[in-house]
Amino acid sequence: MKRLSKITALLLAAALLLAGCGGKSGDGGESGETGREAGTEASVDATTMRLEKTVGDVTVWDEKEEIQELQEKLPLYSGYQLFTQAESYGWINLDDTKLAKMDKESAASVQKEDKHLTLTAKQGSLFFNVTEPLAEDETMEIEFGDMIVGIRGTCGWVSAAAPRAVYILEGTVTCEIPSEGLSAQVSAGEMAYLVKSTENRIEVQPFTRMDIPRFVLDELDSDLVQSIPESEPETESLTPETEAADTGVYTLPMSSADFEELMRSSQADQPITIQAGAGDNTLTIDGFTSVFGHLILDEGVTLSISENAQLNIYGTLEVRSDLSNDGFLWVLEDASLLVDGTFTNSGMLSNGEVEKGMDETPVETQNCRIVAAQGIDNTGYLENAGSIEGSITVNGGNISLMAGTVDHLILNDGLYIDDGGAVGEFTQNGGKITSAEQGYRY
Repeated sequence: MKRLSKITALLLAAALLLAGCGGKSGDGGESGETGREAGTEASVDATTMRLEKTVGDVTVWDEKEEIQELQEKLPLYSGYQLFTQAESYGWINLDDTKLAKMDKESAASVQKEDKHLTLTAKQGSLFFNVTEPLAEDETMEIEFGDMIVGIRGTCGWVSAAAPRAVYILEGTVTCEIPSEGLSAQVSAGEMAYLVKSTENRIEVQPFTRMDIPRFVLDELDSDLVQSIPESEPETESLTPETEAADTGVYTLPMSSADFEELMRSSQADQPITIQAGAGDNTLTIDGFTSVFGHLILDEGVTLSISENAQLNIYGTLEVRSDLSNDGFLWVLEDASLLVDGTFTNSGMLSNGEVEKGMDETPVETQNCRIVAAQGIDNTGYLENAGSIEGSITVNGGNISLMAGTVDHLILNDGLYIDDGGAVGEFTQNGGKITSAEQGYRY
């Protein structure tokens, strides 16, 4: 790897001699009073804070939430917020010895009062590099979620996405979760995150070179990268409660936004397990989310899809407890949904990419399946073009069997549309039957 060529060139103009994390930092130009009138409190707050460099689309808001026009070395003042969009990055110079770099699709804010500096990572990830130890009367903290990291002279990065974690490349930091009364020391080569269980704790453990994201690698010299182990040493397997974040095991509670971010950032080839915690163990989806790999909702975790929310399954979703759908649940071609507990549908449940078969007569059966161990209670709308293992009890709404197979269909109320799908066993106690050939007439 080439040593720090990109930002080193940026820094040469300031003639900085930096030590930490391979020497990357912001340009050390003079700390003037640009952007605000001299003598004001705001200018004192941030004469040395500036947006040093940007790549792509970066937006800056002031404390009044007014968008600032980007310029070279844009001064930053207390209360400013920054956002990077897709494939966009921003470098923040905090006083020529403190650099932060925002990853793509990240949000952060800066607060400074006298010699007390706070960076808040609200979304995405943030790299930090403090090249000189802070003075006794200085403080620098990075906040992300409930976690606070106290920085004295070190470098690493924080991830504000679930599970929130801090990774240290050099030096030592103090990681705190004030709301839980928890604190831990995290040193070079270690990461820390919150484990929620009967006794919440901060888990500290080693990380590997493979865990370093691309936007951080671009700031490091080869010696530092080589100092991080390439792989984890072999250890005895851990119980789910104590498994590491990078093993793919997470513990509730988890917000819908955190779940969406987890699905976006997860690797399709690594199974993810979400297990029950000590409190509310309902995972509620209230946005638009897709599952691409293998997701396991462990025993005790209930999945609830809110009205107007949508969950797309492209891989495999195992729900080992209950599932209720009031929104839109799509099992796409080559995907699987396995539900061990009760399965209720009052929204829209589609097994297959139904639109593919709209102009086909008959509709082609697709390779997708739902396995409902305790059956499906339907009062909404259900479309099938794959296989459904288990019984479907229609207590209202519609069911359209366009293709594929259903083990057992019980029609108590509502409408059964026979559109070419096969039913192993059919029981009619009420409701109505129609077909595509009849134009879906009652």
